[in-house]
Amino acid sequence: MDIHREINLFKYAEQAQRILSTEGISFYDNGFPDLTKFEYIKEAPEDIELWPYNKRNQVANPRKTVLTFFEPDPSLYGYLNTLDKVASNLSIYYAVTGFDLSPCLDSPIPEQHAALLLNALTNGLFLVHGIRMIPSLRTGGVATLPALKSYPKNICYAFGALGCNQKFQNIGRMLLNIKLALSEPSQILAYGKLSATDAGIFSNWNIPVVNRLDYQATTRKRTKERRRQNVRL
Repeated sequence: MDIHREINLFKYAEQAQRILSTEGISFYDNGFPDLTKFEYIKEAPEDIELWPYNKRNQVANPRKTVLTFFEPDPSLYGYLNTLDKVASNLSIYYAVTGFDLSPCLDSPIPEQHAALLLNALTNGLFLVHGIRMIPSLRTGGVATLPALKSYPKNICYAFGALGCNQKFQNIGRMLLNIKLALSEPSQILAYGKLSATDAGIFSNWNIPVVNRLDYQATTRKRTKERRRQNVRL
């Protein structure tokens, strides 16, 4: 355990709670902020692009781009140290997906809870900065499902088809059904290639899905297309 990082995260959480409290945000008994009073996106445009925050310099049209935080945890912890600077970069984009520290299913429940709490507090800071938010459906195990209470029902939710929980497919699909019942999304904005099973679950719930490949897959696809065009020339 990096004790200095733990202390810094504790200070960050404490400061974020103070800021949100001064903005009139209340908190549930489990420490999570109630962010339901903000306006959210119900349906993202069909031509929307999904792009990782750390590759934002490659975005062609910010107004048609949702920046994602589906990145490795070390990068995300680094962003917390300069959150004001991060937030100042976001207003030109259509929206951002929820902050995405990973509550891996094989981690202790307190660690899962802490990751989700930091995500919710960070999302709250984005919202009070006036940044459009598409919350993530990300949770850990069953004990962490109340984290979804921070956000309203019947809005667009982001879904990452990558990450540490993909190896727990049977549990993950059970949890996905529960999360859909709890959050009742109006639309899913999915990042990464959806499995047939996950796509089928969304279909069974009659939830429309906008799916975009992850950054690596997108860049590989575009590179192949450019090579084919060069061959024709």
